[in-house]
Amino acid sequence: MAVVDARVRVHHPCPYCDLSVAFPRTLFLLWCDNRRDTFLISSPEEAEVRRAVVVLRRSFHARVLLSDGPNVLVEIPDFEWASPPSVTRLARRAGVWVLPPIVYSEGRETYRFVASGRARLNRLVQRVRRLGEVEILSLSDRLGLESVRDFPTASVHFFEGLSDRQTRSLVAAHDAGLLEIPARATWAEVARLEGLSRSTFGEHLRKAQLRILRNSYALLKARATVAPATPAVLSRLGPADERGQTRPSAPRSSPAAARDPPTRRAVSARRT
Repeated sequence: MAVVDARVRVHHPCPYCDLSVAFPRTLFLLWCDNRRDTFLISSPEEAEVRRAVVVLRRSFHARVLLSDGPNVLVEIPDFEWASPPSVTRLARRAGVWVLPPIVYSEGRETYRFVASGRARLNRLVQRVRRLGEVEILSLSDRLGLESVRDFPTASVHFFEGLSDRQTRSLVAAHDAGLLEIPARATWAEVARLEGLSRSTFGEHLRKAQLRILRNSYALLKARATVAPATPAVLSRLGPADERGQTRPSAPRSSPAAARDPPTRRAVSARRT
């Protein structure tokens, strides 16, 4: 039996997306059992995690289950919003399986969808496009569910193990255009801006790149073993630009909404 396995990133009006905008260095991993939402909150900065927990408690009636420094597990009881519809609700109605966790970061949410066919997945993508932006990260045909079972998820935060100096060096290199082709700056120029020698700056930058590669290696290796979908397949999932991002059909969440996450609204009905 063949199934379609896709990873899709979405930006649309959503309380959880707004929350991730307010805490850009924090990763939110969501598991849901239709009665409660469980978040694993992780950040390189423990202070930011504490602030995020305060907002979750105040706005969503969250309860802390476990706390371990910059990683906190919280539970949100019976939270759902009626409008706009959530992506998970649209997936259930379309008969598409959502494999947890859902990843929230910097105002976007990333899903892993498994569908019994491309037509079913296509219907879901078209419905989600009515809510906002959709970016297809990967799309693969898999023979049977065994390959789905064996496909790994992120085992660590992508920033785990990065020192502050390594992080600053990586950001400086990106902002200065050092990593672009062709580069807009030289190693010596960026090192001087950071107050470092060229060799010291280069060492920090290489260590940062290696750490991020190691943290994401399992996912990269698994993706490399699967033939990607052809451009024709991606085009059938909706009009997209050269980055694979579909044209938005709904406005972005407002900056004000990100600064002031919405309060929890009681909903009597369970997720359907």
